[in-house]
Amino acid sequence: MQYRVLSLLALFLLCLGVSSVPTPAAAGLVSSRVYQPVALADTDVEFRGEPPQAITTQTADGLTLEGAYWPPDDGVDQIVVVFHGNAYNQMVSAYRAEPMRAGGRGVLIASYRGYGDNPGKPSEAGLYTDAEAWIAKAGELAPDSRLYVFGFSLGGAVAIEMAARHEFAGVATMGAFTRLKDMVPGIARALVSERYDNLGRIAAVEEPLLLMHGTKDAEVDPKAATKLEAAGGPNIVRINLTGGEHWVPLDQLAPRIWAQWEMLEADQPAAAAP
Repeated sequence: MQYRVLSLLALFLLCLGVSSVPTPAAAGLVSSRVYQPVALADTDVEFRGEPPQAITTQTADGLTLEGAYWPPDDGVDQIVVVFHGNAYNQMVSAYRAEPMRAGGRGVLIASYRGYGDNPGKPSEAGLYTDAEAWIAKAGELAPDSRLYVFGFSLGGAVAIEMAARHEFAGVATMGAFTRLKDMVPGIARALVSERYDNLGRIAAVEEPLLLMHGTKDAEVDPKAATKLEAAGGPNIVRINLTGGEHWVPLDQLAPRIWAQWEMLEADQPAAAAP
């Protein structure tokens, strides 16, 4: 629904007479609809096990952001940073990502400026700055652990960008799009200033990348996964989630993700070496 709203708004502005060279006001209005934060006051979730800890990180531009955290159990050396999608916050994301705790692994739920009760205004550059802060926080929390990243929808773009910049033990995305501009009709793309160019960045990802997409995703066309796979390298593993929509619950999928990551790590001794 979130990207369809963006598309409809862009078309509406064009119908009002906005030309192919949009005014800053029109482009700004469309960009403002890219982000749909959800306040914590509007969130009511119930965890199956122990709820996560509240945790904060500091961004390079001075914001204090709150996320959620399950530390790894004693003797477990794996932690995943989860980047959530639009219309989410850290508690919604934690509720949905709780199955990634499988085997006592650590899970750090990253959230962004403007989402939940976090300060700041979201932007593409801002979300990347926030993600860098959470990656650094994960290293502080579990310095001896293998670090993974998982991103859903908009968070998939954040995960791909982080994986293009840093080396992780493994990466996974669900429902990732090609570029944000591709989510609106061609005649309206001039109104979208945010890039989120997964198609252009995925080739820079060298670690194992699980590219997951529901075959019945009505939000992001499953063809996006085909294009991303073609643009990437041999490190990409395409996983078609048969019958799945934009979000596919992780209850049964999480163990599969961890098993796939570990199998791919075993096939890459250079990446796994200390």
